[in-house]
Amino acid sequence: MADSEISTSLFRPSRRALLSAALMTIGGTSFNSSAATATQDDGAMDAAVLAWKAWRPAHRRTLALCRKQQRLESELARTIGFPQMVLAAAEMPSPVRITSLRQFDELAVDLSALCVRRDEVATVLRSHQQRWDDADRAIGYTATRQEEAAASADGSA
Repeated sequence: MADSEISTSLFRPSRRALLSAALMTIGGTSFNSSAATATQDDGAMDAAVLAWKAWRPAHRRTLALCRKQQRLESELARTIGFPQMVLAAAEMPSPVRITSLRQFDELAVDLSALCVRRDEVATVLRSHQQRWDDADRAIGYTATRQEEAAASADGSA
């Protein structure tokens, strides 16, 4: 005969339920209540609430800047493309996408015949990078990325 206690599934509390229960135990109020931010008996506000109130606007600003930076980066990638060059050579079985001179140099170690094309690759990559930088300045991608990093540092302090 089966025991009904064994066949019932156990309750799995959510994070919200745990936080609510913890606040009820500590402060005698529910998690969703506006009384959770109320002052305590001595008139001082809970340090965690004060820290949260300071953190929340900084987090919102950081998140907004992050989204803006991502949108601008997508625009740059779509309109200019990431600096790169497709290198085709008889010595290689298929064309290779080169994104930096370091990558080219690593490839050229094994294929010494490519060394004569280093200046060509450097010129193409430099030209593409210059187009990226010009478009970046026009739309403010790097400035937004720096602003996001500063906002993130301010919010974590």
